[in-house]
Amino acid sequence: MSRFRDRIEAAMRPGGRATGFVRLLSPLARAYELGALVRAVAYETGYRTAARLAQPVISVGNVTLGGTGKTPIVAHVARFLRDQGYETAVLTRGYGRSSRERVVLTAEDGRLADSAVERGGDEPALLARELRDVPVVVDSRRAEAGQWAARELGTEVFILDDGFQHMQLARDVNLLVLDATDPFGGLRMPPLGRLREPLQAMRRADAVIVTRSDRAFDEGAIERVVRGTCRPEIPIFYSWHDIESIRPVFGGESRSPQSLRNRKVAVLTAIGNPAVFVEDLQNIGMNVVSESLERDHHVFRQADLEAAIDSARAAGAEALLTTERTPSSLSNSNTEIFRFTRSGSGSAATTKANC
Repeated sequence: MSRFRDRIEAAMRPGGRATGFVRLLSPLARAYELGALVRAVAYETGYRTAARLAQPVISVGNVTLGGTGKTPIVAHVARFLRDQGYETAVLTRGYGRSSRERVVLTAEDGRLADSAVERGGDEPALLARELRDVPVVVDSRRAEAGQWAARELGTEVFILDDGFQHMQLARDVNLLVLDATDPFGGLRMPPLGRLREPLQAMRRADAVIVTRSDRAFDEGAIERVVRGTCRPEIPIFYSWHDIESIRPVFGGESRSPQSLRNRKVAVLTAIGNPAVFVEDLQNIGMNVVSESLERDHHVFRQADLEAAIDSARAAGAEALLTTERTPSSLSNSNTEIFRFTRSGSGSAATTKANC
């Protein structure tokens, strides 16, 4: 089964070849595309009706599978609205969580219960830690969750996380996030590519945010596709993120990532695009000698940490670096383990806007 999965993932990578194995999976990709088209048309024609909240809804989403840098943008928009004095809440599904009940995550002191990731999901827990006094409401029925939050929490504006395909809830602003390094998922649908919907779905967007624009990419190609698919006047923003600091997972002061420059480090992470994380560390000057990369939204266990530490030690790493999603509930060890903090994808990161 693992070999079969590896072949599928190889086919999904940008530039994957059209082998016989790929041709075998083509009918599945076409069926996926047809299902996405039928669903979208059902809402566009009114055959299915989206629920509408009395409060404004801002959706942040993408058209590809995997990490596009969407979560920092959700956090930035929510933080901006909160600072403007609006009672703000994030609505999210909570992918990979064990509980099906509605969960509200709030970290007023920057801390969450050890069960937060299991109950709410890794990304909602991350958002709650970053936003602190902005409640993150986790519920697959986001329209009902929004009605509840407006009534019980006094929410005045909602951020719909990963909402581009969640057409069951109407939105007032639709923000589409594209990864500059793989904006259109290889132009193929799963299981052959990472495109969640046909490109014509982009016409639903009110603005496009291109992340990781500090890397080499074809800006002209992105703009041609966006202009040819979306409304001609749609604004396109370009953003990037930086590693702002690293902090010990088990307590201690944050430090500059430059403190690990020219040192051997290991990586433990479970995000949609781990290659970008590794490249960020290498660009700082760290020597990445060991990589323990799990699937996106993987639920870390103590055994995962121990295996990563063993690999790091065997490679001569002086520290183990992980991402913000990794839970702090893992037991301590004698190895230095740091979690990095990102900055960017906000006003400081917007380098160009076509309006």
